[in-house]
Amino acid sequence: MAHELDDIRAQTECPVCGGDLNVSYKTMRLGRTVECPTCGETIRPIDDTPIGKIQKLIDEA
Repeated sequence: MAHELDDIRAQTECPVCGGDLNVSYKTMRLGRTVECPTCGETIRPIDDTPIGKIQKLIDEA
């Protein structure tokens, strides 16, 4: 079931500069990092995303 959700994309804010980040569920599930396109900071979204927000994305899928 996890792979069925991998194409869901979440939009969140960079905790450093406030820029918009588009992150796939797969990236969050695997604990990968993303680079902010605005400031270049490397961010691990799962550390900065509340679990309730992730659960809401799963429920909507």
